[in-house]
Amino acid sequence: MTAETFPMYVGGAAYTPDRPTREVRGPGDGAVVGHVLMGTAEDVDRAVTAARAAAPAHRRTPVFERAELCRRLADAIAAEKEDLAARLTAEHGKPFHTEARGEIDAVVTAFRDAADHVVSVRSESIAVRDPAKRVLVQRRPRGVYSVITPWNFPIGVASIYYLGPGIATGNTLVWTPAPSVAGIASRLTAVLHEAGLPDGVLNLVTGEGPVVGNAAITHPGVNAVGFTGSTATGYLIAEAAGGRKPVQLELGGNGPSIVLPDADLDLAAAAIAGGSFSNAGQICTSTERVLAHASVATELAERVAAHARDIVLGDPFSGTTTMGPVHAADLAKRVCAQIDEAAAGGGRILAGGGRQAGAPTEHYVEATVVDGVPHGCDLDVAETFGPVTPVVHWDTVEELHALVAASEFGLSGAIFSRDVGRAFALAEELPCGIVNLNEASSYWEPNIPAGGAAGTGSGYGRTGGPWSVEEMTEQQAIVIRTAPLES
Repeated sequence: MTAETFPMYVGGAAYTPDRPTREVRGPGDGAVVGHVLMGTAEDVDRAVTAARAAAPAHRRTPVFERAELCRRLADAIAAEKEDLAARLTAEHGKPFHTEARGEIDAVVTAFRDAADHVVSVRSESIAVRDPAKRVLVQRRPRGVYSVITPWNFPIGVASIYYLGPGIATGNTLVWTPAPSVAGIASRLTAVLHEAGLPDGVLNLVTGEGPVVGNAAITHPGVNAVGFTGSTATGYLIAEAAGGRKPVQLELGGNGPSIVLPDADLDLAAAAIAGGSFSNAGQICTSTERVLAHASVATELAERVAAHARDIVLGDPFSGTTTMGPVHAADLAKRVCAQIDEAAAGGGRILAGGGRQAGAPTEHYVEATVVDGVPHGCDLDVAETFGPVTPVVHWDTVEELHALVAASEFGLSGAIFSRDVGRAFALAEELPCGIVNLNEASSYWEPNIPAGGAAGTGSGYGRTGGPWSVEEMTEQQAIVIRTAPLES
C-alpha cells in the first residue's frame, strides 16, 4: 500500500503541485507515514493571494456568525477525534491513549473558547476635549496572518494560539506547520473545510521553514506574523519581518523550578516528574531545570527518580504506555549527549540515563533524573526538550539568584514552598511570564496569558484564550464630528 502524499490547501481546495516530497517516518516504529510536499515561494504567493481575496468577506461577517462557525468547526473536529488522534500518534509519537486524544480535546476546546471570547470583545467611547467630537475605539482583525507552528503539539498549539482566535476575529491565515508533522496539519485543515470553513480563510503550505516560512513572513500581502518555536528561529523571523509587521513570538523555555528548604517534597516530586516527562519532556514550559536547596536536593531527586522508574516507555499505541519516544532522532542524540556531559562533570544519574535498549527506533529516551548537575552545563542552562530532570544544588539566596540569571530563558517557572508569602515574593522577582506556586512549571490553561518575560530569549506577546484574541486584533479609533442641536 502506497503511503499518501499530504495535500496543501489553498483557497479551500486540496492543492498538490508538482513538487519534491520528503518521506515522513513515525518515531514509534520507523514506518513510513506519508510524504510531505516541499512547497516553494510560488505556493506561498498563491496562498497569500487566496487569503487576501477571502479577507474582506470574512472581516465583514458578523461576529456572532464567526463565533457560530467556530462552534461548528469544533463539533467537526470532535467527530473525527479517534482518527485525528491515531494520525497524531503515528506521525508524532505521543501516546495515543494518554496524550494524543487529549491534544484533540484541546483543539476542540480552542475553537469553542475562541467563539466565546470573540463575542465578549468590547468597543469603547473615549472622552476628548472637543465638545463636537465623539470617538469610538474598536478592535478589528489585522488582516492576513502568516502562522508558523512547531512539532511538539502540532495542532494543539496551532489551534489554541492562532487558528481558533484568528478565524474568530476575522483574520485570514497562511499556515506553515513543521514539515515532520505536516500530515496531521493537512488532515485538520481538510476537516475544517469539510465543516464549512469559507474558502481562503485558512490556507496550508508545507515545506521547509527557511523557504515557505520566510516567503510568507516577507510577502507584502501578509499583515502580521505568529510563530511558536525555537529562540534562534524566532530571532530570524523577527529580523525578516523587518519592523514592518506585528510579530507574535513564543520561543524557548528553561525556566527554573525552585525548591525551597520547607517544600513538601512529595508534592514537589510528583509535580516535577509530571512536568519533566509529559510529552516526553517536549514542552516549552516543561520542568527542565530544578534548582533545589542543598538541604533537600538529593532527597527530592531520589523521590523524582522513583516516579521516573514508574514510567512505562514503549509503543505509543499500547494502552500500558505512559511515555512515548521523542519526535526526532537528532533530538534524542542531543539529549543523551547532555546527560553524558552532566555525568562527566560529577552529576549522579539516579534513573534512566540514555536510550532504551532494544527499542524499535533510536527515538526512545528513558525518563532520566540527574542529581548534582554541575553549574553551567547544558542540562543546567540550555533548553533540553527531552525527558530529563536535572537537579542543581544551591546554598544561599545569592547563589540562587545567580543560577536563575545564568539562563537566557524566561517563559515559565515554579516555586515549591509551604510558605506561600515567601514563595509569592520570590515569584515577583523571577523574570518569567508565568510562575506556578506548588505546581509544575508546565501547568497552563488557555485563559492564562502565556509568553516570555521582556528581555529574555522566550519571545514577546501573549497567547491563549482572550490574549490571542487581543494579539490578533488591533485598535482602530473612529472620530465622529457631531452636528449641533437645533434650538
